[in-house]
Amino acid sequence: MPTWTFIRHGQSVANVEGWLAGHLDTPLTTLGAEQAVAARRELVEPLPTRAVCSDLRRAHHTARLLLAEHSIPLIVSPRLRERDCGAWQRRSTASIVADPERRRCLASWIERPPRGESLLDVALRAVGWLSTIADAQRDTLVVAHGALIRAVLAAIDHLPRDRVDQWHPGNCEATRRDVSGETWHVLLDDLRREASLTSRVPSR
Repeated sequence: MPTWTFIRHGQSVANVEGWLAGHLDTPLTTLGAEQAVAARRELVEPLPTRAVCSDLRRAHHTARLLLAEHSIPLIVSPRLRERDCGAWQRRSTASIVADPERRRCLASWIERPPRGESLLDVALRAVGWLSTIADAQRDTLVVAHGALIRAVLAAIDHLPRDRVDQWHPGNCEATRRDVSGETWHVLLDDLRREASLTSRVPSR
């Protein structure tokens, strides 16, 4: 059974300054780069035979630092980007969380920020792409973003949707799951059915 190792990017400027980055291309801080180097210890034997990452530089830079000592091929994809926070990008996280309606929207599996994505949307996007590369049955490192990792793991673990917001990966935290190529396709079918059964929720 192939092992998939999910690692969130290192600390970013947006993390330090306290604003929602979403699809905005905020870089790593010095500490974030140090976290990525320290996370090399997560590349345990047997090493992944390939790595994939988001094209946003906080994830791409983290992946390059992680792989600096190994000749593991890296695939970069925009399908692994962070959740699109739409009109809330660049806004203070504290100001969003202080509003009960907006806080609930961010935590919800199906609600969307204005012109943004729900966590279900993110899971569909990411699992849809991962299913296209899963048939090789190879151990894979995935370097991405907090909301995306939460959404994908919620699908893999069949987590109750009201519990998805209870865990948030730390910077450069690693999480592993054994997932077969066939399972990725089953998860995608399940997510598509879930999306078709969910009435569209208006943006906040």
